[in-house]
Amino acid sequence: MRTILTRDRPQCGSLLGLLIVLAISNCALDESTTPASSTALTSTTPTVALSADWLNGSVTWLDLGQLITPGGTLDRALIAKVNISTEGQQGPLQLVPTADGRRAVVLLSSGVMAFVGARLGIDTESLPATGAAVVIMDLKTREILAKFPVQDTPIMAAIAPDSDRVFVSLLGGAATNGSIRVYDLEMLAEVDRAEIAPFVEGLALNSSGTRGAVIGATTGLYLFDPNNLAGSLSPTPLKLADDSSGVAFIAGTDRLVVANSRNPSNYVVIDASNLATPVVLDEGDAVDEVPFMVSAVPGREEVVLPMAGDNWLRLIHLNVSQTPADIIHDVRVPDILTFPQAITVSPGGRYAFVGAAASKELLILDLMTGQVMRHAWFDDLGPTMLAVLP
Repeated sequence: MRTILTRDRPQCGSLLGLLIVLAISNCALDESTTPASSTALTSTTPTVALSADWLNGSVTWLDLGQLITPGGTLDRALIAKVNISTEGQQGPLQLVPTADGRRAVVLLSSGVMAFVGARLGIDTESLPATGAAVVIMDLKTREILAKFPVQDTPIMAAIAPDSDRVFVSLLGGAATNGSIRVYDLEMLAEVDRAEIAPFVEGLALNSSGTRGAVIGATTGLYLFDPNNLAGSLSPTPLKLADDSSGVAFIAGTDRLVVANSRNPSNYVVIDASNLATPVVLDEGDAVDEVPFMVSAVPGREEVVLPMAGDNWLRLIHLNVSQTPADIIHDVRVPDILTFPQAITVSPGGRYAFVGAAASKELLILDLMTGQVMRHAWFDDLGPTMLAVLP
């Protein structure tokens, strides 16, 4: 049953209230220019972030200013929490808002936790086995507009630049092919699908909507034209590692970055301008941690990769405008249990967000300073993903 928890938001209407807000910088922020130690007043409307609260079954609305302001707390940041899956069913693993901020696609899924959860102390045998679905939400009313149950495991979602379609990767298994399904966000219907390979994981579209990329973990990188999915899909994938995982297009380009999880564990930069013949441009050194997902930084030729260690997390921020890529920040976060199944960057390119469900934390990396803020998550299991509305 759907429930909503809300908190009253402070009002900034009076002159006294305005002066107070200017003093404590609680109303809104200019993330592209404001240092981490302060925020700038631009509007009485908070910048909103949404979290996917995997095992809690909820989506949470948060005031981003309260998350990044020194002294800000989750309790103060809380705007609303909506339960969208019932107990014993799979919960929100990922969520992706549309560019206009009207809707969001939420994936109800256990992701790859069946494979990696044991290393985090999660009893994988007790994970929900039913309830996987692709959900479309109205962000103004906080209502579910459509729910598409699936038998397979949703892994990633990518929304076309015009905001009218979402592409979703579904994992598959050793004996079954994973796939891509396409849903129309206005008609609220599935409009296309294509089988790919066993163990489909990362999925991305470029910013112009002319290129798509999807990863078969054991087979490699496939490219496609989003307007002709099945007809343009690469017949032969580009093999990059024994286990490739995440993929992201570099902002404003037809180049992409793939996160390889195993043999080798590294990243690869690829020119995808020709669908038939992708070209490897650069390859990072092998690391001891496990890369899984990767996110592009909006407006800049940069990416961020979280890499899971046994009891730590490594965050690498790369400038990929040149070859070889240049490391901007290389941060190690100790004493944390997480295997990030998502990483996101705020629209202005200032902050990267990583959920740590097992450690009950949200991590925020400041891409200007390289500093990491850690928020304990409401004394609950932490989020698996946080996205900032445009």
